[in-house]
Amino acid sequence: MLGLKFVEGAIPGKKLKLSNPDSTKNNKNYEAKRPPRKFNPKWKEGRSWLTYNDEKSAMTCSVCVERYASKSGSNRTPTGISSNLKGQNTFLDGCTNFRVTAVVDHESSVAHKKAIEFQNASAKTGSDILTNTSAGKALQSLRKAEKDRLVFLFRNAHAVMKHNRPMRDYTWLCSLDQVKGIDLGGTYINDKAAIEFVKSIAATERDNTVDFLSKVNFFSIMMDGSTDISGDEQEALYLRFSLHGKVTERFLAIGTPNSTCAVDLESFLMKVFTDCRIDKAKLVGMGSDGASNMVGKKGGLSALLKNNINDELVNVHCFAHRLELAFRDVLKKSKLYDRLMTLLIGLYYFYTKQYKNKRGLLDAIRALNVKGVVPTKVTGTRWLAHLFRGMNNMMRTFQAYEAHLCSLSHKNPKAEGLAKILLRKDLVCFVLFLQEALEPLMRLSLKLQKTESTVADSVIWAESTIELLEEFKTSLC
Repeated sequence: MLGLKFVEGAIPGKKLKLSNPDSTKNNKNYEAKRPPRKFNPKWKEGRSWLTYNDEKSAMTCSVCVERYASKSGSNRTPTGISSNLKGQNTFLDGCTNFRVTAVVDHESSVAHKKAIEFQNASAKTGSDILTNTSAGKALQSLRKAEKDRLVFLFRNAHAVMKHNRPMRDYTWLCSLDQVKGIDLGGTYINDKAAIEFVKSIAATERDNTVDFLSKVNFFSIMMDGSTDISGDEQEALYLRFSLHGKVTERFLAIGTPNSTCAVDLESFLMKVFTDCRIDKAKLVGMGSDGASNMVGKKGGLSALLKNNINDELVNVHCFAHRLELAFRDVLKKSKLYDRLMTLLIGLYYFYTKQYKNKRGLLDAIRALNVKGVVPTKVTGTRWLAHLFRGMNNMMRTFQAYEAHLCSLSHKNPKAEGLAKILLRKDLVCFVLFLQEALEPLMRLSLKLQKTESTVADSVIWAESTIELLEEFKTSLC
């Protein structure tokens, strides 16, 4: 001790009062005299778990009841409460001690905190677990790596099919990506996997098309046939509709009907609609070429669809086909046109099938310093643009053709025959005439083939082309 009592001027401390032994008795008297304690609704502020039952006049903890009193087990009492908590957690059966200290003590108890943690963990979604836990982040990383691999594989399969390449190209394309350092894994690097990828892409695109159709009030179809490498007939089916004011064309299906007659084509079309869950009542139009099995007034496919689906269905004969047929009808009796086609086809096969002839033509082009090109193919398609391009290329390379064919004519009968046709004066004049007359028709054909073109646009373009041809006719006269 510091010995303060020996310091001059020090004041002795006051004597502590002992606690009154009758304080407990006084508290009991206070509780007896005060009004009965009641539940205070303010205690619920910030305590969503606190509930009050008016009938039982007791407080309970909803979180603890859900965690400890609602499950059965070996350590459960007949009342459903865990035997470990029996008599300890009064907020399970109902607490009648209406003091704020009772609420605070329960809130800070270990059992209540564990129940809160369990409730928060149960409320977490799968995305929360993947985002906020280390295991979830690891799983998410693995999924991202696998997704990146599949993205590259799907793109390779799509590129192979988009460019009409054989399936074996998929394997070496994946090998090329691996050489570039792209991680593609060790699986799905084969033709069978590529086929499955293509099927998945096709199924997804078809589902998107069906989803688009569910949002429109009507649609039209475009149907045309072709022959595959095995000789089987393949019918391609396209849909055309307007979505949000935008004209859209979507490929729907391709398949082999039993035959090309109108009845079998209708059966094939109905089967596709059924498989794709398409409402055929929305069908209002059909576009096709001029084949009788398509546009026949009595037995054509359009007539069957009018009788069985919609009697107001509009059948549109492809404008580009009609323009081509009109052009053929005008020139089908012209011998000069036949000679021109013979010359263009002959030049193509003479120079593309024999490298020596092609090499000689290229040497003649360089020697004469003309901007010539190798002859292009004008058969196989019926579009006017190909014929127009073939004639232009021939006239650009005319001097080189003349020089090379004349030099070969003494020892090559085919070259001699092509040179005679090429140097005919009437044929050259006919080609120059066709170049002038065919240019507006070619431009019209390209416009008619546009996806976004409408009937109204086609009529305006056709009228403008007729005016140009009339002016050209007047200038010749």
